[in-house]
Amino acid sequence: MTPFDRLQAAVVRLINRASYLDKRIDMKTSINIELGLSNDDAEYFMGFKIGTPNTQSMLGIIDTGSGLTWVNRVGCKCFKKKTTTLFNPNASLSYKKLSYLSDECKSFSLGHCNFNRLCQYRAAYGDGSNIDGILSLETFNFNSIGTNQNIIIPNIVFGCNFRSLNTQIDDPGSFIGLGPRSPSLIQQLAPKYLSKYFSYCLDMLHSGANSRLFLGRGKQTITGKTTVTPLLTQDGFYAVQLRTISIPGVFNILLTRSKLAAGNIIFDSGTVMTFLDTQVLNQLVRKLTDYVSLPIVKTGDYKLCFNVSSTEQEEELPRVLFSFDGTLGNFKVSPYNLFRWYSADVKCMVILGTTGMQIIGNTMQEDLLIGHDLDNMELTIIEKKCTELYNP
Repeated sequence: MTPFDRLQAAVVRLINRASYLDKRIDMKTSINIELGLSNDDAEYFMGFKIGTPNTQSMLGIIDTGSGLTWVNRVGCKCFKKKTTTLFNPNASLSYKKLSYLSDECKSFSLGHCNFNRLCQYRAAYGDGSNIDGILSLETFNFNSIGTNQNIIIPNIVFGCNFRSLNTQIDDPGSFIGLGPRSPSLIQQLAPKYLSKYFSYCLDMLHSGANSRLFLGRGKQTITGKTTVTPLLTQDGFYAVQLRTISIPGVFNILLTRSKLAAGNIIFDSGTVMTFLDTQVLNQLVRKLTDYVSLPIVKTGDYKLCFNVSSTEQEEELPRVLFSFDGTLGNFKVSPYNLFRWYSADVKCMVILGTTGMQIIGNTMQEDLLIGHDLDNMELTIIEKKCTELYNP
C-alpha cells in the first residue's frame, strides 16, 4: 500500500470506529446545539457541514413543515440555483446510499425502489417545487456557537437530490426538515443525542444576524411573558388549537372551521405569511377597520392597510389577542408582528385569506422564542427579542 492508501484506510477505520462508538452512547446523554441563522427574502438558513474526511459547507432553509433534510448534489438538474454550494458525494468516504430494503427506506413514506434497488424518493411542496433523489447516510457536522463546540454525528439520514425543480422561487440548495415525522433532523437526534425539544428565535430586522436555532433544552433559563398551549401533530405538521382572535372588550372572533383533524392552525417556520380562513380574516378586517382610526389605503396585495405617517399614528396600531387552548394559551400579537411597511407611509396587516390550511408563518413568529416540547407535547411562545437572548 502506498502512504496515501494507508491514509485512506485509516480514515475508513476512523469512520467505522465513530459509528461503533456512536452505538455505545448512553441514551441519557444529552447535548445542546446552538446554531446561528441567516435571513434571505424572509427565509431562514442554517449552516452545517457534511462529509468525511474533508467537510463540505452547506446552507439549508429550516422548515418545521418538512420531514426530510436534503441537499442538491453535484451534477443535479437544478432550477435557478440560489447557492452554488452543491454536495459532492464522491469526495466523502462516509457517504452511503440506502437500499430500498433498509429499515430507513421502509419507514420513509416517500421511498420506493429504483432500477438500482436503491431507495429513491420524490417530494412535492406547496409552492409547486419538487425534488427527486436517493435516501442516503452521511456524517453531519454542527458548530454550536454558544460553546464553540464542533459536534460530529454520523449516519444521519438525508436526501441527496439528483433533480430539483422550483417554479416559484430560486432553489435554496438545501432544506433542514424539523417536522414531527421521521426522518426529520430532530427525530433523528432525539432522544439519542439531545432532549426532544427545539426552539428558535427569528430576527428579520437585523438581516437575521441574531437569529438562532436551539436543538435541545439549551435556553430554558429565558424569562418573559410565556404562552403555553398543547402541541398536536397532523400530516407532518405541528398544529395547535386557536380558539378566538380578539381585542378584549372590543370584539371576539370565534374560530370553528378547520381542514385539520388535530388542531386548526399550524406553526410553520418555512412559510412567510400567516394564513387565516377567509371568513375569519374578513371578520378581523371589518373589526379592525372600525377600531383603528387611521386612514385606510387600498392595495392589491393585502386586505387591510393603513396610512401611517408619524410615530404617533404608528402607536395607534393595536395588539391583537390570539387565544389558544390551555390555561396559559393567551398570546398578544404585537403591532410589529401583525403590521409591516408596505411603502414609506403605509403599513399592512400581514395575514392572507385561505380556504385551505391555516398557518402562522415566520413573520408573525419573529422576535419571539418559539419552543417545541416533543416530550410534553407543548408549544411555548416567550416574548423575548432575539438580541436579548445573547445580551440579557
